[in-house]
Amino acid sequence: MYTKTYDKKTAAFAGWLIQNVPADLDDETMDNWMNNPDGTKKFLSGLKPPKTRQSSLFSIAATTPLDAVAGKKTNQCFPIGERYAYRDNDFDNWLPANQPNADACVITTLVATESWTFAEAAARVLGIGAGTSILMLGDALIQNGHTMTLAQVEEMVEKTENGVKTEMRVDGYGNFFFVETEDPKNPVSVGNVVRDGRDWGARVRRLARGYRWRADIRLLVRNLEDA
Repeated sequence: MYTKTYDKKTAAFAGWLIQNVPADLDDETMDNWMNNPDGTKKFLSGLKPPKTRQSSLFSIAATTPLDAVAGKKTNQCFPIGERYAYRDNDFDNWLPANQPNADACVITTLVATESWTFAEAAARVLGIGAGTSILMLGDALIQNGHTMTLAQVEEMVEKTENGVKTEMRVDGYGNFFFVETEDPKNPVSVGNVVRDGRDWGARVRRLARGYRWRADIRLLVRNLEDA
């Protein structure tokens, strides 16, 4: 049997449409849409999305090539010592025990132009609606390769310390990144590395957290150039 396949953006959009079907749509109306596929396609093609301010939420501060990074145990990432003065225990509680090998890639450092939430940031990176569910946002971030391993983040910290112009903040403000959890209900969390003085700290939060972060805080995203 022939099965139609879709690119990642089309599949994400189709899922978004399903999630946003009006609750009061009756059977007769749905049958009318399905019985007129050409008309339905024409109608959808003619729709223009409302103008939003999403496109101005972030600007690119820097792009940093990373070589392949070997995997390592999660509990060995951000070790307390010479470089890190604080490490959130929830890295071990929320993330898988091992961080996988990561291929060479480019990390884009984004700078916010206004206050933002994690969900808004994910939606902007993906180019989809800000009302998309946390589960769908997380799955789409993984499918599009926008998450980072903790070992990759460590490499970005080292590059920053070695004078590479990563544009990560080193003044007590955050540098966020998306990280996979392997939790089907919360597939992605948001890590954060902060340098305060000479030392760095590492924390992790849920993607669903609704706190609004101030402008100028950085967001690190893998493979954004492929989006």
